[in-house]
Amino acid sequence: MKLLVSIVILVVSWQLHAQNTDSLRRVLSTLPPDVHRMAVLVDLGKNLWIEGNDSLARQYLNEAVRLGKKHNFRRQEAEARLQLVRIERDNFADVSTAYAHLDTVDLIAKNLNDKHLEAFSYIRRAHLYEPNSEKQKEIPTLLAKAQRIVSEIHNDELQSYIYEREALQLMNQAKNAEAIERMFQAKRLQEKYPDLRIRRSSVSNLGVFFLSVNKYDEALRAFEEAAVIAKQLHDPRAEAHIASYQGEILEKKQRYPEALVAYQKSVSILEMIKNTGKLHRAYARLGGVYIALKNYDKALKYNQMAAQLYHKIMGGETMQHLSQINFGKIYLVQKKYPQVIEKATLGLTWALENDPPLLEEAAEYHRQLAIAYEHTGKPQKALQHYKDYKTESDSILNNEALQKITASAMTYDFEKKQQGDKLRIQTLENEKLTQTRNILIGLSAIGLLGLGFVLWYNRRLKLKNQELSRKNREIEEALFKGQKIERKRVASELHDNLNTKLAALRWHLEAMQTDELNGFNLKIHDKLLEMANDVYADVRLISHNMLPAELETQGLHAALQKLMVQLNVNSKTVFHFVTSGSNERQPSQVEHQLYNIALELVNNVLKHAHASEVWVSLSQSDHQLSLTVSDNGVGISNEIKSEGIGMKNLHSRLEILSGNLTIESSPNQGTKVTIVIPV
Repeated sequence: MKLLVSIVILVVSWQLHAQNTDSLRRVLSTLPPDVHRMAVLVDLGKNLWIEGNDSLARQYLNEAVRLGKKHNFRRQEAEARLQLVRIERDNFADVSTAYAHLDTVDLIAKNLNDKHLEAFSYIRRAHLYEPNSEKQKEIPTLLAKAQRIVSEIHNDELQSYIYEREALQLMNQAKNAEAIERMFQAKRLQEKYPDLRIRRSSVSNLGVFFLSVNKYDEALRAFEEAAVIAKQLHDPRAEAHIASYQGEILEKKQRYPEALVAYQKSVSILEMIKNTGKLHRAYARLGGVYIALKNYDKALKYNQMAAQLYHKIMGGETMQHLSQINFGKIYLVQKKYPQVIEKATLGLTWALENDPPLLEEAAEYHRQLAIAYEHTGKPQKALQHYKDYKTESDSILNNEALQKITASAMTYDFEKKQQGDKLRIQTLENEKLTQTRNILIGLSAIGLLGLGFVLWYNRRLKLKNQELSRKNREIEEALFKGQKIERKRVASELHDNLNTKLAALRWHLEAMQTDELNGFNLKIHDKLLEMANDVYADVRLISHNMLPAELETQGLHAALQKLMVQLNVNSKTVFHFVTSGSNERQPSQVEHQLYNIALELVNNVLKHAHASEVWVSLSQSDHQLSLTVSDNGVGISNEIKSEGIGMKNLHSRLEILSGNLTIESSPNQGTKVTIVIPV
């Protein structure tokens, strides 16, 4: 009997998903107090919540709770309670009632032995804990409990919700690349379901994640997809969310009037639907763009509204850092330095006590305090906060570097997976061939038939191998293009961003008045200036050599010639470049791989050879292309020849080009490495 009721409810739910709010109300008026009415009440509550009518949504859901308790429809009662918790999570107005709902759901799940309900309750509780700094540490345990159940019952919808919550946790830990990948996992699972409500949050969250790593085009595409879903669901809350982040993208692009329009749209929608849970952030964003537009009266007004609303909702449990930082910016412009010190000191305490610490916010507070103390005649405190600002900023840069390493590791794992797949496919093919051979031995009596079968089967394997080889070539080409794009991006970042900051640092050091410095401090100043010049030169060389313009426009010969010139400027080792034969251009992948091989070999010489002179030779004929790097250094050992990481990288690149490598070396007699590529 219970099984029949569950099937009926499932069918009714799928039918209700396709209906809008008005049709659900018409259906509700015709139903008696049974499980069908319960399903309609819960679905009405979900639709009204999405449409921004939280008050009416609570009314229908509370009716469902009363009906479930009266007629012992416990599972449907639990679903209504879980949706009520979702509403409270958005507004954060009655958290104690939300906790009570979850406690009741846990009891219902235990009494019914309902694993699906139990896992959903863990996920919803983790979601409710996210804004609460004291309870955030419990979230991983809750998600782990939910994961154990979902792994047992194999429910893709619940699995996608776990991935969403895990993605947000990774985002809070500044593990942006992993967070984006986890959110993609959630999105792929949710796309299996026709109900748009299931994936309404993952798509927009994906846009937020891309925005956090300055991938504006990807973020805009995600928000455009989310806007389509919001329109189909008549979802003003999502429209406000999307408008807010579109405004943030415009603000980052310094298109402040357009950003103002987007933020005002978000605020007006949230005020209309009385969504206080997100309104404080919208006020702070609006205040921030007014600062950029130098309208400080309105900026102060909206940031005060943001802070007051946030403290009203949270009860002083935490701080709205966005508005707190904006207060400091406003007071700095107004030269109200005591107010800056008050706001930034309090904000810094909250930021550092957060788990994990909010490094970006802490860096901004240190910056504001350094300026304020400098203008109030406290240079020692100003200097300390400036040092702390630099430390926190460097930590943020290190986190960004870790993200790039993570991205590289993802590419590496993909390549390793590809190699593993090749080996497994080859093993399977070998097993098939072995089985075929054994069958032929056993069926030797039907010779011609067996022979025909073998020919047919071998032809089929050959076609599959050809298709597999073609796919592998496509994957390799895609990887090469991706690596090339990433090299261009990193080179551009180094040249346009980091190099500019280093140049500014050099100019500031050179502009310092050193007349009043004592001998010790003058030496430190000179050493800092020397180090800044060295780092500036190194970064310029790295950014150029990652993907030099000459390699793209003029080819390998010109790129290597330019490399030699640069090395002779920045190195104590003298480099010679020799060419012979044709200078005809080769395919882009061949030239890029050979250039990277040359860089690897030159780097090895500079690190290990202790050579005074190096000769780089490039020779090209109709049938082959040869690259030789030789030096007059100390030579290399047999272990490095075969086991070194650099040698493994070279062999990996040569495998792609079907090339050969030979090494000639003797102690104190130098080393000669020859690369031969068929043309």
